[in-house]
Amino acid sequence: MKAPFVTAVCLVALAFTGVALAGPGPTSPLYLTYTFDRNGGNSIVVVQGNSFTSFAEAYGAPDEVPIAVAGDVRTSGNSSTTIGGQYSLAGTPTGTTYVLPAIPSTAYDSTTDGSHNYLVDYTYGGVYQTARDFTNPVALFTSTGLYNLGITYDPANNSLWISGWGNTTVTDYSLSGTVITSFDTGHYFNGALAMDPATHTLWLVDDENTFTLEQYSTAGVLLSSGPYVGYSLGGEFDMGATPTPEPGTLVMFGTGILGLAGMLRRKINL
Repeated sequence: MKAPFVTAVCLVALAFTGVALAGPGPTSPLYLTYTFDRNGGNSIVVVQGNSFTSFAEAYGAPDEVPIAVAGDVRTSGNSSTTIGGQYSLAGTPTGTTYVLPAIPSTAYDSTTDGSHNYLVDYTYGGVYQTARDFTNPVALFTSTGLYNLGITYDPANNSLWISGWGNTTVTDYSLSGTVITSFDTGHYFNGALAMDPATHTLWLVDDENTFTLEQYSTAGVLLSSGPYVGYSLGGEFDMGATPTPEPGTLVMFGTGILGLAGMLRRKINL
């Protein structure tokens, strides 16, 4: 008669074991472009934990660098003369192609809120909102700092994080260009900036020193480092994915199960 209580305790123990054993690397799939150490930048590399998969760029390799992921994968060329295209999340190309809109310079990353894409002009710092097919660019604001490369959307703040290539900062901007907060990574060449909506943490690649992934809190605290991915420029998580429970959520979930199990045990003992 006490089996439900024992089962509940075991389930909670397994959940906490999973959290405790979580290794380096993102728990959600992270899509990287121009990962030059892997197939010369001609593939889109997917990192999850310490595991790597990849699929070939089918449209304009190796220039499919800006990437936006929300239920599918969309790339554009890094200039107006190169092309990208659409893939399923598993990497199957659909045949639909995209080009970078007419901005003054080039872009090496992009992001999406599910309704629009966003780009940052590498040379001049202009931030642009486009349609999901990278058309109809609208200038939003000009970011500060020398040579900004990475960009990612923050669904919690409806804001855009931008990372420096020629500077060491990562800055959160409102869509009107107001600086919300910023932090210093301590190194230049901050590539493949990506927000994981499941954990609300930022990931980037240290393209100056270690060529490994780094995970930061939005307050700028370095949470983890690794694995080694190699030189990478574009990066995004699936912004249309269903968030997985964070450790805090698992704690509440586990507490709820224990409470329910206790109630069941009292009823059974009655």
